Order: sequence, then structure tokens, then C-alpha cells
Amino acid sequence: MVLNSISNLSSLTSLDICDDKETDCFPKEFLRNLTLLESLSISYCEKLKVLPEDLASLVTLKSLSIKVCEKLESLPEEGLRGLESLESLSIYECQQIALLPASIQSLTKLQRIQIEFCGRELGRRCEKGKREDWYKIAHIPEVSIIKVMMAAASIEVAVASDVLVSLL
Repeated sequence: MVLNSISNLSSLTSLDICDDKETDCFPKEFLRNLTLLESLSISYCEKLKVLPEDLASLVTLKSLSIKVCEKLESLPEEGLRGLESLESLSIYECQQIALLPASIQSLTKLQRIQIEFCGRELGRRCEKGKREDWYKIAHIPEVSIIKVMMAAASIEVAVASDVLVSLL
């Protein structure tokens, strides 16, 4: 399996894992030695349910993008805590993620978070100033939440925490 050998690539600065139709969880400690990794993208991993436990070891990671992982159930509480250099977090079409971990508050360098088309519950919980998860992301300068409102057949877009645009 290719994923098992990734940990040997200690000079790697960017990693894109995509179109994996079989993996439901990553091998134990497969990110542990990637101490120079600055960008990680995980996309179109159909069966992926959990992110790697050793995500927290990526202390130089600046950008994390998770796209179209339909079975992904949550972001790891402890896994995010160690991402002290993270500047950008993008979550796109991960329908099963219903809330953000509290540890996202500890990401003081985080400048931008994008949550797009990720189920109704996550979008609702992140609404500015009035919902359960807003306090977790209120410190981030650029917040973009795009959610599909099935009942009204509209899309609401919130950018930079201040602007709300409704597209019909």
C-alpha cells in the first residue's frame, strides 16, 4: 500500500491524497515523519471515516484542505491542536461532519476557514454570533460558509464574518 511508505518521505512539503476508494482510515503514524509538510490535501476519499491521529505532528503545516470525503465523521480534536502553523483550513462537501472541534480555537495563526456544502447542521452551527460553533471560529479573520438550503432552494454565502449574500 502506497500510504504506508509516505512516512519515509521526510523532505516532502506538499501532499495530495486523492481518489482513494478503499481507505477508511490511514495507517498509524503515517504522517509522523513529515516534519516539513506545509500543505496537505485529502480529497475524494470515498470511505474515509477519520483523519489520521498523528495529524498534530505536522507543526509546519500551513494549509489543510479536505474535499468530498462523504463518510468523514469529524475533525480530530487532538489532531488539530498541534497544527500551530496552520493558516488556511478548507472543508468542502463533507456531509457527515456536524460540528467543529473546540481545539480549532487554539489555532492562533489561522487566517482563513472555508466550509462549503457540508451538510445543513455544520453550516447552521457556524452562523455568525448566534450558534453553537461560532465562538470556535470567531477569532479567524476570514470566515467563508457556503451552505445549501434545501427547503428554500437557495445558497447562502457568508464571507469575512460580516457579509451575507443569498443567491436564489
